[in-house]
Amino acid sequence: MSTAVENDAAGEPAIAGDLPAGAESFVILKQLVELDVNFREKSISGVSTIHLFTINPDLDEITLDARQCEIDVANITVDGLRTTASFSDPYDLAQTPRQWQIGAAQHHVVKKRMAPLKPARRPEVPNKDRETLPCCVPADRSLKVSLRPDGMFNEPRRTLKIKPMKVDKDAPLDRPDPNDEKNGIKVSIPFRSKTIRDGLHFVGVDEGDLRYPHVYTRHSVEPGTASCIFPCVDDPGSRHPWKISIKCPRTLGDALEQPLATQPAAGQPSNDSRKRRLGEAPPPPSPPSYRLAEEDKLREITVVCSGNLSGEQIDPQDSKKKIMTFESQLSAAQHIAFAIGPFEHIQLWSEFRTEEADEKLGANAAKIHGYCLPGRAEEVLHTCGPIVMAADFFAPEFGRYPFESYKICFVDDMVSDTVAATSMSLCSTRLLYPRDIIDPEIDITRKLVHTLASQYFGVHVVPNQRSDNWLIVGIQWFMTDLFMRCLCGNNWYRFHLKTLSDKLVEVDVHRPSLRDLGEHLHIGDFELEFMALKAPLVLYILDQRMSKIPGSTGIARVISGIVSTANINATINNTSLSDTEFRKACEKKSQYRPDELWEQWVHGAGCPKLLIKQRFNKKNLNVDISIAQTQAKDSGPKAITKEDFLKELLEEVHEVWAGAVPKLFTGPFTVRIHEADGTPYEHYLAITDKDKVATTLQIAYNTKYKRMKRTKKATAAAATSTADKHDIQEDDIVYFNMLGDVLMTPKDVENWGLQDWSESVQYAMDQESYEWIRLDCNFEWLCEMVTDMPGYMYLAQLQQDRDVVAHQDAMLFFKRGKRHGVASTIETRTVMDRRYYHGIRTMAVEDLPKQADPDLNYIGKAQLILTFRHFFCDRMVGKNGSITFPPAPNNFEDKAQYAVQCALPGAIARTRENGRCSRDARNFLLDLLLFNDNRENPYSDQFYIAKLLEAVTTSIIPDKYDGERDLMSSLRMDEDEDVELKRFIEKALEEIEKYRRMDEWTSTYQNIWTTTALNCKMRLMKARVIPVAPLDFVQYLQDDNYHLIRIKAFDCLVELGLLAKVSIMKLLLANVSSDPSPFIRDRLFKIFCKGMAAIALGENKVAQPEPEVTVDDSGLIIEQGEAELQQRKLDATRNQSIQQTLAALKEELKGNIEMQAAIWRAVESPCISIKEKFQLLTICSAMFEPDDSLLMTFNYPKYWKCTREASINGKAPNDHRTARKQCIVRFTTHYRTQPRNKILVDLPAPPPLEVKPPETKKIKLSSTKVSISGPSTSRPPTPAPLVRKDSISVTMPRPAAPPSVAVASSDSISVQPVARLSTPLAASPPPPTSSLSQPLLPTAKVADKRVKPPKKRKSDEGDGIDRPKKVARTEHGPNGRSRKVVTVSFKSWDKLPERILRKIKAENVVRAASSTIVATPVAKRPVAGFSGPGSSQMAPRVESPSLNSSRASSGIVALPSASNGNKKRKPLPSAAPAHHTPPVPSAPSSGSGGGPSGSGGGSSGSGGGQSGSGGGPSGSGEGLSGSGGGPSEAPRKLIKLKLKSLPSQLSSPHASLPDSSPN
Repeated sequence: MSTAVENDAAGEPAIAGDLPAGAESFVILKQLVELDVNFREKSISGVSTIHLFTINPDLDEITLDARQCEIDVANITVDGLRTTASFSDPYDLAQTPRQWQIGAAQHHVVKKRMAPLKPARRPEVPNKDRETLPCCVPADRSLKVSLRPDGMFNEPRRTLKIKPMKVDKDAPLDRPDPNDEKNGIKVSIPFRSKTIRDGLHFVGVDEGDLRYPHVYTRHSVEPGTASCIFPCVDDPGSRHPWKISIKCPRTLGDALEQPLATQPAAGQPSNDSRKRRLGEAPPPPSPPSYRLAEEDKLREITVVCSGNLSGEQIDPQDSKKKIMTFESQLSAAQHIAFAIGPFEHIQLWSEFRTEEADEKLGANAAKIHGYCLPGRAEEVLHTCGPIVMAADFFAPEFGRYPFESYKICFVDDMVSDTVAATSMSLCSTRLLYPRDIIDPEIDITRKLVHTLASQYFGVHVVPNQRSDNWLIVGIQWFMTDLFMRCLCGNNWYRFHLKTLSDKLVEVDVHRPSLRDLGEHLHIGDFELEFMALKAPLVLYILDQRMSKIPGSTGIARVISGIVSTANINATINNTSLSDTEFRKACEKKSQYRPDELWEQWVHGAGCPKLLIKQRFNKKNLNVDISIAQTQAKDSGPKAITKEDFLKELLEEVHEVWAGAVPKLFTGPFTVRIHEADGTPYEHYLAITDKDKVATTLQIAYNTKYKRMKRTKKATAAAATSTADKHDIQEDDIVYFNMLGDVLMTPKDVENWGLQDWSESVQYAMDQESYEWIRLDCNFEWLCEMVTDMPGYMYLAQLQQDRDVVAHQDAMLFFKRGKRHGVASTIETRTVMDRRYYHGIRTMAVEDLPKQADPDLNYIGKAQLILTFRHFFCDRMVGKNGSITFPPAPNNFEDKAQYAVQCALPGAIARTRENGRCSRDARNFLLDLLLFNDNRENPYSDQFYIAKLLEAVTTSIIPDKYDGERDLMSSLRMDEDEDVELKRFIEKALEEIEKYRRMDEWTSTYQNIWTTTALNCKMRLMKARVIPVAPLDFVQYLQDDNYHLIRIKAFDCLVELGLLAKVSIMKLLLANVSSDPSPFIRDRLFKIFCKGMAAIALGENKVAQPEPEVTVDDSGLIIEQGEAELQQRKLDATRNQSIQQTLAALKEELKGNIEMQAAIWRAVESPCISIKEKFQLLTICSAMFEPDDSLLMTFNYPKYWKCTREASINGKAPNDHRTARKQCIVRFTTHYRTQPRNKILVDLPAPPPLEVKPPETKKIKLSSTKVSISGPSTSRPPTPAPLVRKDSISVTMPRPAAPPSVAVASSDSISVQPVARLSTPLAASPPPPTSSLSQPLLPTAKVADKRVKPPKKRKSDEGDGIDRPKKVARTEHGPNGRSRKVVTVSFKSWDKLPERILRKIKAENVVRAASSTIVATPVAKRPVAGFSGPGSSQMAPRVESPSLNSSRASSGIVALPSASNGNKKRKPLPSAAPAHHTPPVPSAPSSGSGGGPSGSGGGSSGSGGGQSGSGGGPSGSGEGLSGSGGGPSEAPRKLIKLKLKSLPSQLSSPHASLPDSSPN
């Protein structure tokens, strides 16, 4: 039943063209979603029905998006018939396979596995291209549905004829004709959600959560979240009508299955005494839950959903449920939202709009609805009042609201404060505030108005592609600020824009351009925050430049035209906005070409930095202005801070590159010169790219006066109006309405310590030709501007200019300046003059603590205290005439004065005398806190008290403290100053604790007193004023505490460096991964990243196990301080770039197993979202080096064994039933742990060892204390025999070589004999000598040889003092008894198995490779005249010339050997050695086999030594020069020797070397 599409007009099939990458050749006509929400199980189920239209007639299969759900693929239907489908849940990739034994070091393996879930740069098709090439772009393609139902493969393809719609040519292809809906293909998909990670969030359902139960949708910037709720095409460009039916419980009692007290419980029988029937299963136990109150059980459940409510009915199958249906037009899947809960409904439009305003607006009047949880309706009324005003402002200014109604719903646990969806917004309950709270009202109002503006741009009008996001975001905030200007005034608007401009200049360093930033909004909320900061400012300067053109209406008319066009005809083309079309519309409206602005501010990055110099040219009567741009020179690396660490890390991982900063910004530049007559002259100039170095502007001078005529006499007359006006000359200019003209009387000047300009500065002022120059007076540049104007010109600008931006520029100049008495006077008069905007007065207050300098007699502190007393204290005279100034009762009705009152205590606390706040300032602040009176104030003082607590804390903290103990403990009780400071600290802590306890009984707004008290304690502990007490913060980490308190407690612990503690780290990560609130998880993760940044930047250290320190006493060692130098270098550069910061972090956390285990448990948590899991994996990659190893675990294979039970007399054991023929077989399960057939694998030959250069030895200079005394008269003791330490090379003197033998060239590693014996060694030891200095060595007997593992080279490890001695096995045991040991030579090598031969060969190769000296073994000849054991005959040893010559020619040192023939020696029957190694007369006693010449363990002993009796394949008794016992035709082998040094006595010319040849 496949379909083809045929155009009725053309008669030819419409075949789709070449689709872009990732696009599918079908479009969605409409979608119907039926949802059934289960609160108890926290799940949803339903059916998603999609009406689609195939562009390609040969399309047999479509791909859709679905995540974290179970699709009933067997019941998927196409036009009512079942079809074949396949589904693979992408969220299964988030589960680590059980076979993987994986950890934090394998983070890259898991990240690669989850790559399909990553919100990467998916292919996109611009919306405007979809009119010519209709298509859709699924995100995952996880669900594949065949369009040919079962049994219909052989049917002929049906051709559908589509009649031309009677609409204009701009009608979209995805808008269906209601009469032709049957022409589409209907696909029905039943589904059910699994463990919910994304898309939905349930609140108040879990045990212990006492909040009202409700559920709402979650959203994301990139596609992927909507498909977590129901199957769809998760494509922002696929916009079509929707119909959503939601089935939910009717009441809260039904949702939690808690019936009323008068109703029986569900499933409970009416007769409680009825017993269960036989075989009937018991009812499932109900999960523990808190009990609702009876009135709460009756609360109705309401659904707030995108679109308009079209129907509501009781579920015909279950009377405890109801179905609410909503319909929406032209919306994408990511803009479909809903919330279900016991919401209260408030009609905001009827509460705040008068009938006259409603009639005036007519059809443009938008209906605003508010929804909130029970008990918060009053807060909604107070908070959302301005939204109705904003809707009434937007309608005539920009166009009609695009939807029928606007719903704003407040829910808990939202990560972001607001989320915009179709015709509704989800907002956090954190935004609600009562009537008596006035501090956050402007910020919250701006956020709520922004959600309404997002309905115009962002939901109704969408970006054409990702790179156009900046334009949508910019217009949203531009519209918002225009309304805020009407609400708060023009001064607020311009001061706000100037503040944002200065912030932008500070943060727009190494950032991408606005156009490129749209591709990276999914990385983190910081990207959207930066776009929301810069985009509206760019549109503002565009509006300023357009408004200067005659006849232009500015950018507001362009926005109005876009909205009107989209409302009239909602096509794809009209509801999609690109910056190219917007630029053309701006040019058309104003005749201004914004090409240079687009190139520099949209495609470019950074902000200009202007260095401006001005001078008056007396010759030409011109004002010359030179403007140089230095932004290219100042683009150095930006230091990494804790706050920027997460942003820099994520941008590094996602490869977000900084944009190109233009070398020269161009555009119009307005200069206003206030000349000598006081008249301002504006000059419209421009900065162009003609001048490469600097731009020079010449402005003509207009006034007849050549210098200033304003004198101090005129100024005083203007201020007081009491001076003799006859003294003012005719040409003097007098300003009678000048700002800052307060405190002008001599008494005020004396009482306040005010100063005026010096005579020299006054003279320079009089010589100036103009009062001041206002640069960029129209605020068309977002820049940092530094000028060379003197301070008195900025004072004139501050006092005489009416623009608040001019005042702000002047205050910024004084803030950058040095301490000066005149600056203190200017700022004091600015604060005292209430005509200034309160933001300017606050700036002056913030800068006055700088003037509290000893050179100025701490005048700043006195002026701040006097200012507070003047405005907010009462003057009282006591009985004894003393004057006091107690704080006046609070009155916050004047909000401008309230802002200054809140700023003054913090400024007073920052004043310093000798590094600390002065005593009078501290006591003044404490009195403000103690005597605070808010009884008659209609507004709450909670924020004001919090600022007082912060101010008192600041006054305690010194600038610098380096004591070993905390400041509180180090104060001395015998000094009055320390006693007073300690009492003050105790009193301050008492006040902090008092307000913290008060907050537990009378809860403040968002528990601000508790969070402030925690922050104050943290600051005191961090400054080491009081000892660190972690329990003060840990007690607030319980789950039932308010979420902001828990977040603040964790933040304090991390700030104190306690993240290095394993317990705190584990607790934080456990909350990051398991807390049910996504808001808490998000904030705690940012706190954890800040703690990691502190470790990476060296502020905190992680507790690491101390490495074992090995003491090397082997000699003189020199150690270079490489480690210390590298650490210093790392500390100096760790904040220079993110790469160096990450390297430092990995170095700090190297080997921290507990940290790896804790963070990996967080990664494996099933509660976190996919985005959170990616973030944790990213921080893992920053903390640990990747490990490519992966350990897999497999189950043993099972097998069964069957056994037949024995039967006796026809009966089985223990079977008393009647005997009959039967066979009982029992099966037992076993696991196979060994392979059935063992496969022998031939071991490959070991590779040749690389010849490594000798290792460099370190020499440590260790000095010992030597006591110097006078000469001793006693006889020195006899020195002990010196023992030479082991060395690589043993150098010994040797006799001259025979004439016929060439002297072998000595190698770097060689063994040279000390002396050659002229007679053969005796088989028995000689009689003991009488020399006491030459002790005898015990006789060593030959024992059976044991194969020993290869020894370490002596160059690697010297013989320590505590090394155990090697004891050889001899014929005599420790008790002197003889052992029956027989040495037998083995000759049957050809009879050994091949495996044993290979093993012996491999051991020989390893043994040969472990030495450093190579020698060639030759056959030894027995000594002539040898007559058996015990014989004392000695035959002379004859050196073989041929042997010596061969050794000499090969460079091998010849060793002594016995040779008198070619006869082979045979082992003796008695197993006694044929020859004993005699003792060395000059060697010290070292035990049997333990010395250099001992048997079995030494270098020349027999048995186990390198020249002892061996048991290898070459025969028994095989040593370096022993005769082989194996086959005579065996090839000669190379054997490496490892020799120990001989005793130092052997270096004597009388010493003798024992024979190394065994029997």
